[in-house]
Amino acid sequence: MDEGGEQIENTVLFGKYQLVRLLGKGRSGTVYLALHLELKEYRAVKRVPKVSVGYEEFKKEALLLSSLDHAGIPKVYDLEEDESYSYLIEEYLEGESLYALVKSQGHLNQEAVLRIGVQVCDLVHYLHSAGETPVLYLDLQPGNLLFCHGCVKLLDFDHADRLDEANRSRLRYGTPGFCAPEQKAGGALGVYTDVYQIGALLYYLSTGYTREEADGKLFGQTLGRIIGNCVREDRAQRYPSIEELKEELEILYSQTGVFKENQPSSLIVALAGSRHGAGVTHIALGFVRYLNQLGVKTIYEEWNDSQDVRDMAVRTRSPVDSYGICQIRQVAVKPFYGPAVRLKQAFYPVVVRDYGTEWKTVREAPDVTCVWLVHGGKWWEQEAGVKALEALKNCPGFLVLYNRTIGSMRPDRPRDVSAEQCFQVPDFPDPWECKREAESFFKELAGRIPLPGAEHRGRRMPGWAEKTAAFARARLQGGHG
Repeated sequence: MDEGGEQIENTVLFGKYQLVRLLGKGRSGTVYLALHLELKEYRAVKRVPKVSVGYEEFKKEALLLSSLDHAGIPKVYDLEEDESYSYLIEEYLEGESLYALVKSQGHLNQEAVLRIGVQVCDLVHYLHSAGETPVLYLDLQPGNLLFCHGCVKLLDFDHADRLDEANRSRLRYGTPGFCAPEQKAGGALGVYTDVYQIGALLYYLSTGYTREEADGKLFGQTLGRIIGNCVREDRAQRYPSIEELKEELEILYSQTGVFKENQPSSLIVALAGSRHGAGVTHIALGFVRYLNQLGVKTIYEEWNDSQDVRDMAVRTRSPVDSYGICQIRQVAVKPFYGPAVRLKQAFYPVVVRDYGTEWKTVREAPDVTCVWLVHGGKWWEQEAGVKALEALKNCPGFLVLYNRTIGSMRPDRPRDVSAEQCFQVPDFPDPWECKREAESFFKELAGRIPLPGAEHRGRRMPGWAEKTAAFARARLQGGHG
């Protein structure tokens, strides 16, 4: 088996777990993504050599995990072994590590830091109250925490142990920049140790640096005070419990004006085609990519039975998570599952639905914010769109997007649809790599919908972008209607 992951696809463990790819290597073993051949579900398989120095810790980790039951902690499905290795079969928790998130986006704003902090407190409080003796995690660092659809999940229980066992162990591990003073000095470990690490984590999320890298400078009066109380050298001066820390974070979160018990409704953009091959999927994916680059969290949802998204996921080897969502080139996409499938719901501020040619279904959808009809751009395709135009023209936010237009063969602008509602789609072969003209086209479309965030609402396109879009409309409208 190739540890680099290139030759593992045909490896099947114990007759049911087909290895897909390497997920990572840790201190004690190697972790693979595997597909359960019968259930068609993904699993994380941690493999540890029996001769490994950390083999006993691995068995302890497996026993500890099997006693826990929390949505943010991986479930243990099985423990297997062969002559050379032991295998821990776990739930595959999908998402991006907080370390990767900060490295790709930079430090997070206060709202995001508080939202994550409250969830981390929930997870750690569960550990501290799981049984008669608290479970100490002891390695709360951004590489061990995943952020998936707004939910925080905790991985890698290599260091975790019950309080009494943790203090009996001679081995002390920790991640530089996050481990508490008592871990470095060999002092007594306790709930206060995890409190310190949460403070160090909040500092990193807020600045992009560890306290050592930034000389421990605090910031932001209230959040800075909370972090300062977590990371005091004297453990007696830290928060005495995770519950008290969480309460302070929640109070500050409520004062930001963004704390809501109920999730807000998504803005839903529905696209449908006048005929097969009109280019709905291509345009929808391009628009989703554009909004995500703009900083608006957006998902593409397939609302037709073409199975195109599922085929894309298979070809790009993109696993579907427990929400039914996969990431294809950093774009969140959700295949069509049909009404019989019930999945956990992930909140996205903007949802772009691809109805394919099911424009009759769009007309009956009660929750859409706006409806865009992708119309064939040549005169011989005009008749195919007449019924769709008549059915959809009174829908909210209705626009007609003429695709693949030939100048001398443009269709006439339909009656009862204004020139401002008609757009010519520029040519862009790759929806993930849009050129300047396509960017200006999507920018104008974005200006037609109430995007979340005041900075995006009512935004007009300056300079060349506005002129390009106006020129495209003029070319389409020229002399017709």
